[in-house]
Amino acid sequence: MQTTPKLLVAAELLDRALRLYYEEGSDFAALHLAGAAEELLGKHVEVSGGESTFNSLKQAAVRLSKYINESGTESSPKAIAAVMNRAKNSTKHMDGESDGHAHFDPRQEAHDLLDRAVSNYYQLMSTHDLLETELIRRFNRELVGGA
Repeated sequence: MQTTPKLLVAAELLDRALRLYYEEGSDFAALHLAGAAEELLGKHVEVSGGESTFNSLKQAAVRLSKYINESGTESSPKAIAAVMNRAKNSTKHMDGESDGHAHFDPRQEAHDLLDRAVSNYYQLMSTHDLLETELIRRFNRELVGGA
C-alpha cells in the first residue's frame, strides 16, 4: 500500500486538467479534473488557515444576492454553492431519464473551475512545497492578460 499526500494528488489533477483544457476538445474531462483539484486545494487552503476561493466567492454571492433577489433576502450559502457546483456535479451525476443532457458551456465552466483551482494553488505556494508550473503560469498570464 502506498501513501500519497492529497496535496500531490490535487497538484496532479490540476496539471492534467490544464493539459486537457489547452488540448481543446476535452472540456468535460478538464472541468471534472479541475473541480476535483479545486476542492482538494481549497480544503488545504482552509486547513492552512486561509479562505478558499470557493468560499470567498460563495460568501460574496450570498451578500450580493439580497440586492438581486426580488424579495430583498439573501440566498442561502447552500443554494449559492449548488449554483457554483452545478456544472461539476452535472458531469458526475445523472438524476434519472430526464437528466440525460448537460446544459452549460463546458469550456467556460472548465475555465471557471481552473481559475478557482489555480487561485488556491497560488495561495498554497507560500506555505507548501509547490512550484509554479509552466501550465499554471500560462493560465495565470492569460487570465491576467485577458487572453
